Amino acid sequence: MERQDLLVLAAGAGTRVGGEVPKQFLSLGGHPAMVYGIRVFDSVPWIGARVLVCAPDMMDRAREILEQHAQPGWELVPGGRTRAESVRLGLAHIRSERVLTHNAAMAFVTRRLVEQVRGDDDCITTATPLEYNLCEGDEFAERIVPRARLKYINTPQSFRTSLFRAAHERAHREGFTPLSDTELMLHCGHTVRFVPGTPANFKITTRTDLLTAEAILREPAVWEELGLDSYWGHE
Repeated sequence: MERQDLLVLAAGAGTRVGGEVPKQFLSLGGHPAMVYGIRVFDSVPWIGARVLVCAPDMMDRAREILEQHAQPGWELVPGGRTRAESVRLGLAHIRSERVLTHNAAMAFVTRRLVEQVRGDDDCITTATPLEYNLCEGDEFAERIVPRARLKYINTPQSFRTSLFRAAHERAHREGFTPLSDTELMLHCGHTVRFVPGTPANFKITTRTDLLTAEAILREPAVWEELGLDSYWGHE
């Protein structure tokens, strides 16, 4: 079984959630939100090196979390000023032919989602269809955006490491700052394959998201309905 290295991104400031602590470090069910994903990844036997990219001023806190909640072997790497820079810095520590990435603020990742992004495509990403009516405009509505083919991009994702690293190096040279790695791969002409995500695997961005995550955590009866597998949430 080919092993794939893992890159978990935890360097975001998380200002929209409120408070002084980044969202991935906020308490969720009595643990830092990032712990739930870390436990899932620690249970996957084919994951090789595990790299956590963190803001330089949060390194001590991240190291303490890993010591308390993770299996030994995680490598802690200081991130950059932007998400793209943090990914590029993290990729310097990846040695496998394919790399798996995850956003630490997505607490409800599952083993099933991780297994789904294994493959040979340039990029494979979990994606969830949008269920909202969308309209484009500023002060006045201009046009309705059909939602039938629109998707919310989730993590985990996986990439051919050489293509992914080259794409980030190219973006760095060009001064291009992508909002997501999917945007970056498309910008560089690579293919991106969708696999089904789950609505529960959302990024904790706002205070409302955090409250929603707390509500889900308190209701094991709905975990199966939300696509959370049997491993998730177990001590």
